[in-house]
This record gives sequence, C-alpha cells and structure tokens, in this order.
Amino acid sequence: MKINPSLLIISLLISSIAVQASTMDQVRQLWNPQGLQVTEPGGTTETTAPAPVHKPVWFRLSNGQQVNLAEWKVVLFMQGHCPYCHQFDPVLKSLSERVGFGVMAYTLDGQGDAAYPEALPAPADVMRTFFPNLPVATPTTYLVNVNTLEALPLLQGATDEQGFMARVDTVLQMRKGEK
Repeated sequence: MKINPSLLIISLLISSIAVQASTMDQVRQLWNPQGLQVTEPGGTTETTAPAPVHKPVWFRLSNGQQVNLAEWKVVLFMQGHCPYCHQFDPVLKSLSERVGFGVMAYTLDGQGDAAYPEALPAPADVMRTFFPNLPVATPTTYLVNVNTLEALPLLQGATDEQGFMARVDTVLQMRKGEK
C-alpha cells in the first residue's frame, strides 16, 4: 500500500493546528470566517472572531529574492536524549522566535527536551514520508510550505544560527517552481 505524501503532510499540519486550538473553535472559524453573529442551537447568539490572518514575514535571500517565511514551517525530528538535539534545538527555537518562522517538533523517542518539551511522537506514516531515502538521524529538519505542502530537506545534525539560515537560503533558491 502506497501512502500519498501530500495527504500525510496535510494531516501533519492539521494535527499541529489541533494542538493550538480546540476543534470546535476551528469549525466555527471555518464555518463563519467573517466574524458574523451566530445563533447557537439553544437560541443564544455569539460572535466568533474572524480566522487569523498571518502577517507576512519577509526574508531576503542572498540572490535578492524575498520569501514570505509565514508560508513555511520547519519540521524538526528530535529525541529527548540526543546530545546534538540539546545543542541544536535551543538555537532553532531562538532563531524561530526572532526571525518569525514556525516549528513543528516531532520526537522519535517519545521525549521532548528543554527547547521543545511538548514535541509530538512521530507516527510511522510520518517517518515513512519524511525518511524514505534518508537515514533516520536527529536532529533532522525539513522546510514545508503550508500552502502547497512542498517539503524540502534542510539539515541532518546540529548547526549554529548562521549555518541554519544559510541552508534555508540555499534550499529556497534551489527549490522547484521558484517564482
């Protein structure tokens, strides 16, 4: 049985959203995205907030092109007992907070670390999608477009902020379908 990578990435992104908000709130936002007054089944009325609009986070590549990092999410595979993760994960967390890109952390051993204490256990189908031809090593990072679900391998192993952003720059310049 072959698993469709696009469907798996969609489920990955949806599961990350489910962690951040309740399902009922999400359904209300999808059903009523303009914040109109809603009548509940008991006759009560409530106003739902409009769906959040993500502000662009512009990043200038070394070739001068600008990329909206709000359209991308870093997917991190880590382990709670991995010394390289203990070195890299705080760097990634600090960088993501400063630069403005999101991180979805998966753990391979069921444990988080100080930077990502609530990392989700990586399901087998996620592992098959992200590691079909790569050795499983931690930390491993991918860059995933939240609109198209294009997944780009970034790094395996630890690096510093400059090395990580240089790799992001290179990968975004080399990607297929560049605008």
